[in-house]
Amino acid sequence: MKPKLPFLFFLVVLMLTALSTKTNAQDNLNFEPLLGKVDSSGIFYSNDHYTWCSSVVKGEDGKYHMFYSRWAHGKRPLDDDPMNYIFNGFRGWCKYSEIAHAVSDNLNGPFHYTSTVLKGDGKASNWDRFTMHNPLIRKFGKYYYLYYISNSFDPAFSVDKKVSKDWAHWLKYNCTQAIGVIKAKSIKDLLSGNYEKPAAPLMKPDHINTFEVTTNPTVTQGPDGRYYMMYKSRKPNVGNMTFYMAVSHKPDGPYKMLGEVFTSAEMACEDPCMWFDKKRKRFYAAVKYYSHSKKLVPQFGALALITSTDGLDWKAAAHPLISLRELTMKDGKKVPLQHLERPFVVTDKDGQPIALFAAASIKEPSEGTDNPPFENNSFNVSFPLK
Repeated sequence: MKPKLPFLFFLVVLMLTALSTKTNAQDNLNFEPLLGKVDSSGIFYSNDHYTWCSSVVKGEDGKYHMFYSRWAHGKRPLDDDPMNYIFNGFRGWCKYSEIAHAVSDNLNGPFHYTSTVLKGDGKASNWDRFTMHNPLIRKFGKYYYLYYISNSFDPAFSVDKKVSKDWAHWLKYNCTQAIGVIKAKSIKDLLSGNYEKPAAPLMKPDHINTFEVTTNPTVTQGPDGRYYMMYKSRKPNVGNMTFYMAVSHKPDGPYKMLGEVFTSAEMACEDPCMWFDKKRKRFYAAVKYYSHSKKLVPQFGALALITSTDGLDWKAAAHPLISLRELTMKDGKKVPLQHLERPFVVTDKDGQPIALFAAASIKEPSEGTDNPPFENNSFNVSFPLK
């Protein structure tokens, strides 16, 4: 008995749908052919401040809003800390960084500074007493969430006696870093201070699995509706930092840790920016490659792409190189970089990349250059994506 035509049609549609689903689930994201040349309008810097850590979102006003880290050049006043000199220059990020805001009519700039959003007030009772750093701006539902890290000071923090006096003092600030979040109904509210700011951090070391710090937060909504947070902390007696994954039913927590992610030496990465690609049905993260093995990408400090289907098991993407440590300007000139860090990928509603931001410097950030517009040698750069 021959099958009826409608049944054959149904089978064909079913097969095509299955093939389409399989194709869409493929790991075929490739940044290299997407990266456009950098225009001077995509370079954001300051004459007075180090500029780092950009994160960008489209606001309710249709404009693009950059939240970034900045701290003043030069020497630090002694204030109540006789060893405050350890925060001179670029090292000032650990105590004096603030989260500032800049705005642009266009996704790739130019951006213009408007105001400082978060700044430590020095109150001893606050967990976020000093630096405000690592901003991540996200819009989930009707609210904007600004994630950040901050620290206080722990005079009792135990340090190996072999460590220098300066480094030991630095660690008493550095090793109190935790992750916080503020929540606002609009960008306007966020900038005016009309936001919810919990008194306690969103994520801190539990002293069971994680120790000393929690930093580098990146948050996205997964296919199951839950919110996934990847962050960096330390295991006991381990030299390198380790990344962890936590989940929550709400963007502002509470978060429950799932476990460690990309722990192998050849996958040593930091500064992740994570998102879920609805077309390819997988998580992606843009990272700074932090291994000299060159097994993931061919250069230490290059930007790399890693992927996961469940948020826990991460591996190199099929096309792992995002960018070497260099800029290709519109005039064709290549600018080699000493640092290219803190990648932030702007995506559309389906998780498709539409822009890439990063922090960069041509020399070590404490040094200047004679190469406009990079005179102060720390800047945020916007890579247009074709």
